[in-house]
Amino acid sequence: MKKRLLLGLMAICMAGSSFALEVNECVYTPQGRYKITGANVASSNFVSFDGWTVVTASEQAIDANFSLVQDGDIWCAQSLSATAGEGMSFKFVPSSADGVYVVTYKMKSAAVTSIRVKTVDVQTNLVTITGEADGVDPVVVNKAEELTPDWKTFNYAIIGDGTARTYTISFTGMATDIEIADLQIAPAAQIADLRQRDLMLEKMTTYRDVYDWSADVLDEVGYNEAILNLESVGDETSQADLDDILQTANDILYGEGGFLATNMDDYLAGNVKNYLGINTGSAQAARNGKNYGDWACVDRGEWGANKYPDLGHYQNTNPWANNNPNNAMGVTLQKELTPGSYVFGILGGAALREPKKNSWTNDDGLQPAYGVASIVKFVNGEATDTIASLRKDLSCLEDNLTSFLLPAKIEESGTYEFAFKAWCKEEYKSFKLGSVTYVRDASILGKNDNKYNQKELGYEADVREQITTGRDALTKANEYVANADYFWGKAALNDSIAKFEPLVAGYEAWTQEEIIEGKGEYAGFDEYSYVKDNRTKTAEEGLLVYEVYDTAVRGMLAANNKFVAVNDTLNSLQTAIANAEATLKLRVYDAATGKGELMTAIGDAKDCLNSMRKLDYDETNAFIIVSTVLDLNEAVEAFKASVPASAITTIVDIDFEADAVQDAETERYSITGAAGSMVFSNFATDVNDAYPYQQGYWSNGEQMYKGYVRVGNGDGTVEFDPTVGGSMGTNILKVNCDFFLQGLSGRFVGFYLNNEADSVLAGFYANYYDNKIDATSNLPIALGSLKYGSGSSYNNAAPEGAEGASGTVCAKNSFEVVLDFGEGSMYATTTSANGVVTTEKQAFNKAVPVKFVLKSNYINNDRRVWFDNLKIQRVAAGSAEPFTPDGIEEIVNAENKVVTPSKVLKNGRIVINGKYGINGVLIK
Repeated sequence: MKKRLLLGLMAICMAGSSFALEVNECVYTPQGRYKITGANVASSNFVSFDGWTVVTASEQAIDANFSLVQDGDIWCAQSLSATAGEGMSFKFVPSSADGVYVVTYKMKSAAVTSIRVKTVDVQTNLVTITGEADGVDPVVVNKAEELTPDWKTFNYAIIGDGTARTYTISFTGMATDIEIADLQIAPAAQIADLRQRDLMLEKMTTYRDVYDWSADVLDEVGYNEAILNLESVGDETSQADLDDILQTANDILYGEGGFLATNMDDYLAGNVKNYLGINTGSAQAARNGKNYGDWACVDRGEWGANKYPDLGHYQNTNPWANNNPNNAMGVTLQKELTPGSYVFGILGGAALREPKKNSWTNDDGLQPAYGVASIVKFVNGEATDTIASLRKDLSCLEDNLTSFLLPAKIEESGTYEFAFKAWCKEEYKSFKLGSVTYVRDASILGKNDNKYNQKELGYEADVREQITTGRDALTKANEYVANADYFWGKAALNDSIAKFEPLVAGYEAWTQEEIIEGKGEYAGFDEYSYVKDNRTKTAEEGLLVYEVYDTAVRGMLAANNKFVAVNDTLNSLQTAIANAEATLKLRVYDAATGKGELMTAIGDAKDCLNSMRKLDYDETNAFIIVSTVLDLNEAVEAFKASVPASAITTIVDIDFEADAVQDAETERYSITGAAGSMVFSNFATDVNDAYPYQQGYWSNGEQMYKGYVRVGNGDGTVEFDPTVGGSMGTNILKVNCDFFLQGLSGRFVGFYLNNEADSVLAGFYANYYDNKIDATSNLPIALGSLKYGSGSSYNNAAPEGAEGASGTVCAKNSFEVVLDFGEGSMYATTTSANGVVTTEKQAFNKAVPVKFVLKSNYINNDRRVWFDNLKIQRVAAGSAEPFTPDGIEEIVNAENKVVTPSKVLKNGRIVINGKYGINGVLIK
């Protein structure tokens, strides 16, 4: 059966010595406004418990939970116990099954608390009014209301639906010291809800008065007549009549072709997320984010694209704003505005969570906050002037959010911030109940002082943007021609400048009127034929914005790109020479026997570079450059490989292929390699164990990738002696290892080189998911240079390149750490699909490391990071000048990728790493 019985509460007044409902008295309830039509049909003044029945879960009497006391001249029932399931109830049987009645009673509490009018997950402060019939489930009020030390009146409307019912008013588990007085029930009739009238009047008068509209504009839609009709609503108006008046007013404002759509620009149009609640299709939350659409968030916990966006849903037992009670929770948005009249509208609410429980319901809590809506002018990123602001207390009920409607006159063009911020009241800042702030239905409507509207001015701005792009491209082209670092293609670029300069200059001369209204063969702005982001349209559409791009912008941009591309080919040789010379100077290759060969290759490359700078670009010259770069890179790799085996002492070499072995005494697992062993603090051979290090990947119990260590929570430690068979002296300690990375949400993984006291000598410990490096790291590796696996199937992510790996893979990153005991310097190199990046040298105190520690605080069991191929070597190097950090000695250009391509001829073209050349540029 469909129920029409609606139950709720509303505090409307401070009570005097008499609480009687009077005939013709008008009262508010959550269901609307009602007029009392007759004398009370039931009442209780708590001089005694007459009419009340015990509600008991343990055979207690009423007076075990309540006592009768006199508060001034008022008799009331005072709660003695907050025991769940214990209390008292009052029965009411209406004489008419379809009658309308108002139930009223008074409550107060010495401490600020809230009454709970629902039965779900609540053990204290419970008030319910239920109506029950045979075979029909009871209906239950589901609201919350705050109690204070002063008496408050609570009114409920009972609207019969023709079904005979017995109504029960229950007070159970009431917090100690709550007082209840003067229960009354009287017949009533619904009348016009003046709150609804006042809200619509505020909207209509605000939009009317914000701008000097002509009488014709207002009269055409009956605007002033609608305001007069609203103002005429009073105590004798029925709710049905008010509904008709409200509908008419709403249609005038918001209907198809309505006043606002016709006369005011919508400054949030084009992105439903900007409306903060109108988009109800998605319930996905973006936790801990900073923005939602164009809105920036102010001190909040999470955000949801729900009907009521949630700006700070803190469920812990903390004060307001996650233990930041002096902070605001809210949103801000900046817009570029021209002079005119604007109205900022938004609905907002806030609550403290009460009582303390894990489940959160929308109508929980006390009312701790006030909201401030504001419009502020910004200059150079700084607030300079508050144009308008409005402060109101905030409702704690999602279905009754507080309305803010803020008009403003903008005198100067510029950047303006629209903000809604909820602030905790002083008396609630110490409450440890959690907090939440809601907003919805944001709007910014404006009428500028220009004869053109926002969309037309936006079109002009788009055209000017295209013209500016063309002018910027010409400026850049002239800079390229004048730059001594660019040698090739200047004649062709000068030809393009001569072609496109007069075209751009011609478009720059167009006036605002010509752009918006059209000129010659070009049509003016038409919102139905122009979509800014649609770049597939051409000048054939007849719109100037496309003509500018097609005739004056596209070609100049292409000419610049080609000029840069052909010079990048030339510059690649200069970069390769710089990298080769830097490699030649690295002391880690001090014992290399191929220095002469590399120096010869560098000399040949320099000769080629000098000769090519004197020539101009053509395809043959471009491929000579590409081939020379390839030859030089091959010479660099040959030089690195020429370090004799006699100069290298391998201290640790573990490929993790051997079986893990458990020590009977320590119960710890270890994996031994060709040299050295790694011992794990938290290792498992069972796929179901949570968060451990594991050897390989179990899929349905199968150990698929045995030679890789899946990183878990804890550490893997290798103890070693770098002086075995010699001493460090002026030699170098080189550490190589491989990481296969996926994102670990909020977790860190990395490695350290420690001394005997476990102090970190060198290390890199990072959160790859959030791009954060731990403070204990001292190797400043750029996280952007590393590669991470993609895809959401983390649980099935295999090491990239592993035999049989398919689907989601963890991307391989190779690390090399160099500790130079001759120079007293250290640096690190990473190699990934993103290229090769080497950090700058930094000072090293020459302390000898004796431990390599693989470490993670990884507790996301469905994520994957793998580790492999640990090798620690001592490399012979002679004496060196002490390293000084401010000695400018670049090791390698951090932005350049070092590759060793193979070159072959295909159809007469040189093919390098699967790429071939067109016009001297490598193409996939």
